[in-house]
Amino acid sequence: MADAPELIAQARTLGEALAANPVVKSYHQAQHAVRSDDSAQKLLKDYQTHLGHVQTLEADQKPVEVADKHKLRDLEQQMARNDALKNLMRYQADYVTLMNQVNRAMDEPLTRLTQSESRA
Repeated sequence: MADAPELIAQARTLGEALAANPVVKSYHQAQHAVRSDDSAQKLLKDYQTHLGHVQTLEADQKPVEVADKHKLRDLEQQMARNDALKNLMRYQADYVTLMNQVNRAMDEPLTRLTQSESRA
């Protein structure tokens, strides 16, 4: 049976392994590239602001104007052409996949424990 300090040591080891993983490194490099790119930052901010505006209209059950839809589509297209943002999205997808796999691996024993307790 693992006590708390041993579990924390194992968690630290996992964290170090994740930090050294090429998928994680690529994702963090892509984040840094976006933070260093003023045009990517502005584009992302403009997109998030306009998306928030459209979502607010929808939540308030107000009509979303055609111009708003076009502007959102144009911003999405600009983001798809921005190399820094394009890389971030690709590496973010890889990162999320990896982290989901890690979480599932940790959850499996806990799920088995819960299932065996519910049968008892």
